[in-house]
Amino acid sequence: MSNRILIVYASKYGCTEKAALLLQARLNAAEVVNLSSGQLPDLTGYGTVILGGSIYYGRIRKEMAAFTAQHKQELLTKRLGLFICAGMTGEKGEEELKQAYPEIIYNKALAREIMGDEIYPDRISALDKWILRMVKGKEHKTGGGLSMDKLERFVHTMSAGE
Repeated sequence: MSNRILIVYASKYGCTEKAALLLQARLNAAEVVNLSSGQLPDLTGYGTVILGGSIYYGRIRKEMAAFTAQHKQELLTKRLGLFICAGMTGEKGEEELKQAYPEIIYNKALAREIMGDEIYPDRISALDKWILRMVKGKEHKTGGGLSMDKLERFVHTMSAGE
């Protein structure tokens, strides 16, 4: 099996993109594809595939859901890592991560992680600002930030046994 790594992600406002690029910097020669750009990667030739997406209203980005559904069988032949960028933690966060990907893909993944969230107020829509205020309260912060500890743990797990 090839030792090439592909990171496939879908990001709306940039947090998942930031996580994907941080992973790329830590994983030797990983290639990165943003599904939100409309570019669909060819999985042939990659031994490891990492999938990442942001969670909005409890669901993964539609581009990632469509990608995993379309490529499920091929993904099952790869070393898999899964991550989400989300504000939920604990049991709710774990449930969001589990529901983000098809069960068979979730169960096969070597690493699964909730990387945290970052909100960039200058990038989000007025509607999303309003919803964020309703969900997180009037004094909401700009996200808890990406967890570098979780990111490093994810990299360590994905790098083991290469």
